[in-house]
Amino acid sequence: MTNKDHTVDWSARSKRIDYARVSSLQLLGNYTRSLPISIERMLENALDWEHLPHVHASSFGAIECIDSGRWGWRARTAQPTVPGAEGVSAHNQSLELLVDLQAHYWATAILVGPAAGIEIHTQATPVAEHEIAIDVRFYSVQPVDAVHVPLYLDALRMQYALLYDEDLLLMQGRQRALDNHSRWSGNEAASIGASEPLEIFVGEAGSIAATGRMSVDTPTGRYCVRRHAGTWLVHSAMCPHMLGPLDEATVDAQGVITCPWHGYRFDLFSGKSLQGRCPSLDTTALVFERDGNLFLRIHPHSHSRRDSSGC
Repeated sequence: MTNKDHTVDWSARSKRIDYARVSSLQLLGNYTRSLPISIERMLENALDWEHLPHVHASSFGAIECIDSGRWGWRARTAQPTVPGAEGVSAHNQSLELLVDLQAHYWATAILVGPAAGIEIHTQATPVAEHEIAIDVRFYSVQPVDAVHVPLYLDALRMQYALLYDEDLLLMQGRQRALDNHSRWSGNEAASIGASEPLEIFVGEAGSIAATGRMSVDTPTGRYCVRRHAGTWLVHSAMCPHMLGPLDEATVDAQGVITCPWHGYRFDLFSGKSLQGRCPSLDTTALVFERDGNLFLRIHPHSHSRRDSSGC
């Protein structure tokens, strides 16, 4: 990634939220909502720039990170290509998101491109262990005529309602994956000393071949069994990056699977991470057929443990 943007002097910008300047911005309105998720998942999501073009494909076509850290991130994004307009250059934006982790507050600024000058400030408030309230406030750096404010506000509210619908699915999936990972890790630790492999019934081979895949839970993890290019393949159903649901992804003609959360790609035959940014995908389980049924054979310690915090 480059460390400079040709249209923004990033070196002149602070990586801390300047609360004092908020009063100088024009408030266009806000969007409030309760979300059944923890504050930890919400802040993790705010810092996660990589998911934007994958989870929010209707809003973002691509993203290039310029800089990132616990303070937030800076990136260039491209809007998605409009059907029928292939080959037309997408409009680019330069975005900055600053996070105050202790205050549960983050501010997004659109610095270049469509909607430049709009800032979105979000305050999240924990309500319960797995419930938060968010207040998303839309500001303009430049004055907006009162006649046009409702148009801006309606468009922003609609977009953020969609973004949070999509983000909620990711955040809830991430929480379930972390809970499962903790449970499976506990089972794995309890099995220390075991030497016999586990045999897990998957299902009737013909039925699985007809659908193309099936997910199966085992005491130490979830796997996905697939019929691909005339052979049976089995792999971990959880991406080693951030435990994304690989069992929900499709396989291309070359046997490559792409995580729906962050676009990480893996070769299903070798498990290799094709971008080289992540540990290999666990493909150590064996799948075999007996009397028309499929089974998995898993050695208690044949798979390497993954760090649930990400690569």
